[in-house]
Amino acid sequence: MSFKFRFTVVALCALSLTGCVNREQADTKLAKGCAAAAGSLLPEGQTLGEVLEKKSTPSPEGPNYRHITIKVKQMDGWLEGDGTYDCTFEEDFGFLNSQYTGSIYQFKIGDKVYGQAGKEVMGTAEEFIKITDAVRKAMYE
Repeated sequence: MSFKFRFTVVALCALSLTGCVNREQADTKLAKGCAAAAGSLLPEGQTLGEVLEKKSTPSPEGPNYRHITIKVKQMDGWLEGDGTYDCTFEEDFGFLNSQYTGSIYQFKIGDKVYGQAGKEVMGTAEEFIKITDAVRKAMYE
């Protein structure tokens, strides 16, 4: 075998071992983005605490979508409670899972929906931009 061939095989093996993003890592990143989306729409004076539970499932939107449900502790300075939030993300794994990107597709608080629902856009553009900016910052900065 030639040196170039052996070097290429070793380089591909190293890349596949060190650069892979697995499903669990991607779901953790999405849960962080979902919490940021929730925090971006809270009324002034309210804050989010720790994520108590997270559930990740394939989305009915299609194979490149992921549904995340988080249960988070909420605080308003006087009272603490739990809030449940649902997010759907469009996601993409790069070649050999060497990179991962996810972007918010839909965000739900109770019966209020932001983003897309089928072919319809829900909520205002300003609200969705606020959510998108918070998610991007939480997931990639």
